[in-house]
Amino acid sequence: MWLVAFFLAQAPAADSCTSPEATKAFRAGFEAQQGMRTSEALEKYTACLKLEPTCVACQYEVGWTHWSRSDWPSCVAAWEATLKLDPEHNAAATWLPNAKNNGSGVAQTLSKTGLRVPMGTSSRPSAAPVKLELVARWQNYNARPTAEGDHHDDYVHSPKSARFSPDGSRVYVNSLEGFHTLVFDPRALKKVHNIPHIFKAADSELFQGETSIFDYPYNRKSPSGDPNQFSGKPVESEISHDKLLWVPYYRRDFDRGATSPSAVSIIDITTNEIVRVLPTGPIPKYVAASPDGNWVAISHWGDNTLGVVDTSSGDPQTFEYRPDRLVVEKILSQSGLAGTNRDSSCGFCLRGTVFTNDSKTLLVARMGSGGGIAGFDVASWKYLGSIAGEPETPRHLVASKDGKWLYFTSNKSGYVTKIKMKTALEHLYEADGKKVQIDDWQSVHVGSGARTLEASPDERYLFVALNGRAEVAVVDTEKMEVVSRVRTDSYAVGLAISPDGKQLWTTSQGRSNKGGNSICVFSVSYPEDEPE
Repeated sequence: MWLVAFFLAQAPAADSCTSPEATKAFRAGFEAQQGMRTSEALEKYTACLKLEPTCVACQYEVGWTHWSRSDWPSCVAAWEATLKLDPEHNAAATWLPNAKNNGSGVAQTLSKTGLRVPMGTSSRPSAAPVKLELVARWQNYNARPTAEGDHHDDYVHSPKSARFSPDGSRVYVNSLEGFHTLVFDPRALKKVHNIPHIFKAADSELFQGETSIFDYPYNRKSPSGDPNQFSGKPVESEISHDKLLWVPYYRRDFDRGATSPSAVSIIDITTNEIVRVLPTGPIPKYVAASPDGNWVAISHWGDNTLGVVDTSSGDPQTFEYRPDRLVVEKILSQSGLAGTNRDSSCGFCLRGTVFTNDSKTLLVARMGSGGGIAGFDVASWKYLGSIAGEPETPRHLVASKDGKWLYFTSNKSGYVTKIKMKTALEHLYEADGKKVQIDDWQSVHVGSGARTLEASPDERYLFVALNGRAEVAVVDTEKMEVVSRVRTDSYAVGLAISPDGKQLWTTSQGRSNKGGNSICVFSVSYPEDEPE
């Protein structure tokens, strides 16, 4: 059953007991559990609970070991015991009903569809300083929803990212496999528009005669013979000049190997019309605009480079690339990569990208081999080097509004980390083009698959989508601890918080035809701010 493999592959909800002896036994049990050595796992967990009967982490993981054996009565008993020890245990409360229902065929349904949370799902613990409740959803797995606020929509096909307009009046969701950007009115909670990323001969003026950049060759030919006739798979997004939505395409649909030039569209959000399409390098996953409005950087997941567009004119018709790519250490040749898994055959796998608040430095997360965060000096566009030593697989970067902090997620290891921006920049400008190890990171473990990260408007909290736990976690930025969690539909990946901080949108992309195809909308409240 896929749920077994899915959850046994994740980090535990907590990774220790109170005593060192019980913690050692617990971790040995979890290691055995990951290897599907269930007898050994139960032996170690039993030893753990003898040493410390009140160890919540151990009691909870006992339930998953019984789940892997389809021993539903024991699984139920373990999670009921967990809730007695910790009545606010979010994961145990979520999965206990599934364990109880496994004998009635619900498990078989879940194995095909993934986790689908009911409308009204709320965060735990109930007394947390941030509360979330599922109030609306658009999904493509239930054609006849009965719950209020639950909507079926055929365009919701592997949704990847979400972004609010600066004034909070619109939300833009990129439907990766649907070749569309979906536009929503978050205040009325309704969809208002679909923007297609499907280009035909009549759209040629959008490209201004450009088919490639930086001499990237096409390793696959368009069926029409014109590479600018394609359907684009929209990934992330960025807004520049308060009205231009940049949408990069993972690849052009005919480029099945994802080794040829892709593209990025520019949408005028006042009209919802694409006004320009620029070519990019292979697999442009992330776009970042400089605060001064002069530059837009596009990170190429596929070959360790970035393209930088001069946007100082403010007019998308005159935007143009700088003549040279930015390179992190070395360019990854695309030769022989067609047919490989481009999610892993990506070199340094450049992803999260952000300019510092003064627009003087560009930072890029190296999610792939070796990790680290790379830096470029904007005045000279010189590669400064990289800082490393962070939790592995850094993914999404966020600079605080006051410029004091850099926050980021680490996907595989499941952490949210912060570092003083001044410290990070000092190390980068002294790196002399090399990778240097530092130990100035402050991290909190949030759970496997830490993907998109956004801060609340006052930056007291960070919201992070957890792909491996089907959750959103809320982190206190000062204490660097998780204060709240809420379940989402499985495989959460994208996330956006409204400018007033009162609404959170998540996307669930899916994996291997399971889960996903869902956009969830949560109301957000801050009880500590409410008058007594």
